[in-house]
Amino acid sequence: MPPARRKLRSWIALGACYVLAQLALTAWAGPHALWVSYAFSMAAPLLALAACCRCAYVSATGAARTGWALFAVAMLFWSTGMILSAWQDLSGQVASDTTYFSDFAYFMYGAPLLLAISSVTHEHPSRTLQWLDAVQVLLAAYLAYTAIFSVSPFEQHTIAPIPASLLVLTYNVENLALACCASLRLLAHRRDGEQGRFYLLLTVFLCCYAGCAGAYNYLTLQGGAQAWREVLPGLPFLLLALLTTRVPTAQHGMEGPQAQQTPQKLTLLIDNFSPIFFTAALLGLGFAVMHAHFYLAAASLFVALLVHALRSSTLQSRYMQSELALRAAHDKLEKLSLTDGLTGIANRRCLDQALQGEWQRATRNSQSLALLIIDIDFFKSLNDTFGHPYGDACLVQIAAALHSSLPRASDLVGRFGGEEFAAILPATDRAGALAVAQKMQEAIAAAAIAQAPSRGGLVTASIGLALHDGGQTPAQLLAAADRALYRAKQNGRNRVEG
Repeated sequence: MPPARRKLRSWIALGACYVLAQLALTAWAGPHALWVSYAFSMAAPLLALAACCRCAYVSATGAARTGWALFAVAMLFWSTGMILSAWQDLSGQVASDTTYFSDFAYFMYGAPLLLAISSVTHEHPSRTLQWLDAVQVLLAAYLAYTAIFSVSPFEQHTIAPIPASLLVLTYNVENLALACCASLRLLAHRRDGEQGRFYLLLTVFLCCYAGCAGAYNYLTLQGGAQAWREVLPGLPFLLLALLTTRVPTAQHGMEGPQAQQTPQKLTLLIDNFSPIFFTAALLGLGFAVMHAHFYLAAASLFVALLVHALRSSTLQSRYMQSELALRAAHDKLEKLSLTDGLTGIANRRCLDQALQGEWQRATRNSQSLALLIIDIDFFKSLNDTFGHPYGDACLVQIAAALHSSLPRASDLVGRFGGEEFAAILPATDRAGALAVAQKMQEAIAAAAIAQAPSRGGLVTASIGLALHDGGQTPAQLLAAADRALYRAKQNGRNRVEG
């Protein structure tokens, strides 16, 4: 049997044993059945809390770690509410402040989950967006509590909740909304490694919780079987604790290409559309409590619109910064693609593009165009004698000498290949090209680069010159300059032919 299937069966068996133990001990306890029931009801969320804390600790990515931390906060709220409820029922001391605090803890359980669902999923999310999302979630929870219990949280007034049937419907709608939102984020990030696993487990938990809570609320209203009803609240938390027993760490998580397969358009659409639900919820809740809490409603409407505006501005600013960074990176890459890696001057690709453009301009304006091809004399002997590092240093020095010889910014010199260089001189006649070529030879001589002892003296260069006469193509102009270079070598080197 495969290990995964064996582990799944072990989980199912363990969960079944937990449920059967709760039912058996509750039935056996008799008058103390409530104690046993609360013990199991508190144990399940505490196990889920420990599991979420462990997942947050071992998660490799920051976004997944933040999500699990928020999940743990939600489990802490629920556990706090369950502990307070147990204390009230078992001690018989029902204080009003403890009562509404337990209700508030139960209700606030959804706030961290909403924040986890709406949080930015980038590896380096914006702190501004995180704080704005937190403000929206907390304000929505505050207004929803006020709308349900007809009093603000921690306000010293008697709680007057809405009818039980409407309250149950409200909680069921909240649970379904959480499950749907989590499913939406799972759709966008299902292949994003640890984030995808987080959204998967969150969605499974919320769907299970929505089903169990709906069934529990229905049985409570209908007066259903007590034993089976008390098992339902702990099942989602027990399932979460079991499913998180195997959490991929940095070594086992999905990384690399597999984590990049999610369609970017879908991800961006869902990520940026999700927080709009908070704005709509704040506006709706504000209007719902306006009759009884006018100033609170007015403040919430103002905050909702302000947060939405700030969030939109922050996102727009991030997109503009990303676009500028992308454009700068593109320009840098384009520059690198046109630059010779050794000498730092233009490479062959850049020379070909420049020659094509200058040839078109010269043809269109009936101007002259000169092309020089420069070859280092006896470079092979130099390389063989001193080695390639010395040869590379020689190429760097000659490139700098050639570049310093150009009289205008519009002139271009680049490495043509190997020990050959080329210079493009727009709007330059024969006399001007010869002057530049002579200046280049003087600059190379001034560099005083030692030649191989077998050749003696200093490094020199031969130069071939070609002029655009109106009928030549760039390839023909290049071939003419190459033939001129060949003649310069044949006629003794260290000279200019054209």
